[in-house]
Amino acid sequence: MSGHAAPGWEDFFKDFYSRCSRQFWFYVYKICGDENMADDIFQESFFRFLRAEPAIREDSHLRCYLYRIAFRLMIDKKRRKKLEARSMEVKRSAASRENIYAESPEEKRSFSMDMAKIFQALKPKVRNLLWLAYVEGYGIREIAEITGAKPNTVKTQLFRARKKLAGLLKKKKYLGGAQRF
Repeated sequence: MSGHAAPGWEDFFKDFYSRCSRQFWFYVYKICGDENMADDIFQESFFRFLRAEPAIREDSHLRCYLYRIAFRLMIDKKRRKKLEARSMEVKRSAASRENIYAESPEEKRSFSMDMAKIFQALKPKVRNLLWLAYVEGYGIREIAEITGAKPNTVKTQLFRARKKLAGLLKKKKYLGGAQRF
């Protein structure tokens, strides 16, 4: 413990920990479903709780505070995992695209130039939506937040943007009629 803790905080914390730690660990485990993640979140939650030294020392208030910390940590961890998975998927997808167009450097360059022209043929708003969704990997809500539009509007605009891009790709014969984009 640090030397600047309020008088009695260390004893209060030890008592609080002994009263609620078991039940709290089970809560974390049941919510996240992974024992290792539960251990990490449990420890980090108590560490943050200890550092915060809440002024109100009423059990119900402190438990709510502790559970809120844990829930936010779980959301962050799941979000991080999802972003890491999305990043790996993008890398695998890029690698597979590299293999598809690896016949010759000239063909690869030609395809890249055509794609750049096709992308530039789209309106800036359409390019922005496609870039945010498929290059940056943002979801509908995040794009809505970035663009200042409502999520349903973004969903509709993104659908239309994909259709527009698919039409241009079909025109250039990069996308067959039976394929879905």
